Amino acid sequence: MTAQKAGRPRHVGRHRRRRLPLGTIAGLVVALSGLGVVSANVFPLEPSEPASAVPATSQEESRSAASPSTLPPLLRSVEREVASASGKLRVVEGESQVAGDGPLLRYLVEVEEGLPGDPADFAAAVEQVLGDPRGWTHDGSRSLQRVDEGPVDFRVVLASPETVDEHCAPLQTDGYVSCFADGRAMINQNRWVSGVPHFEGDLETYRTYVINHEVGHALGNGHVDCPAPGEPAPVMQQQTFGLQGCTKNGWVKP
Repeated sequence: MTAQKAGRPRHVGRHRRRRLPLGTIAGLVVALSGLGVVSANVFPLEPSEPASAVPATSQEESRSAASPSTLPPLLRSVEREVASASGKLRVVEGESQVAGDGPLLRYLVEVEEGLPGDPADFAAAVEQVLGDPRGWTHDGSRSLQRVDEGPVDFRVVLASPETVDEHCAPLQTDGYVSCFADGRAMINQNRWVSGVPHFEGDLETYRTYVINHEVGHALGNGHVDCPAPGEPAPVMQQQTFGLQGCTKNGWVKP
């Protein structure tokens, strides 16, 4: 898919979509991944305009206060599911230390305005996962740093199902799954707050997985299958649809 400038919030007209069964979605995802829709090379993106940034500790449309600091980032902002929000993506302010060795890739975090919860909670979770040595910096081939301005290599976005569908088209995410498209790892809000049934309530592992999986596409990785029953599922396996006999896993190098 041709890279697009991601410096300004993308406004896409709303339209109704016909919902498809999950089996159909899975088939379409597998088919389209072979065409490069959900797996692409890293794109250099231009910075957002200053007006797009919001403080990491507040969002005007947020419907809940900041989560207690005693909770780890991956367990904060367990909110209700939503169907849609404003459609406007805003950068969450904040910058991390460089994690890992090797050539530096810079990323920023965006959250759709109008979602329940604190944008800082999502940003902290993304920063924790991408900074962990079990993640994409494990082999020394790259280093990662979160920023909130300047050119970036990819963006990690929390958005409502409707906005995810719009950004991910023509892939039929159907209000359920996340994707990588146009330089953005688009995380579905409802999967973020609820996970999937076969993770059996292990929201921390699912959140780790969905970040690493979609960022894996940003780094040029495609989908793989379960290598053998009982083995940890590879992070690039489509674990949202099922485990194929593997055990749930969120890390690149468990």
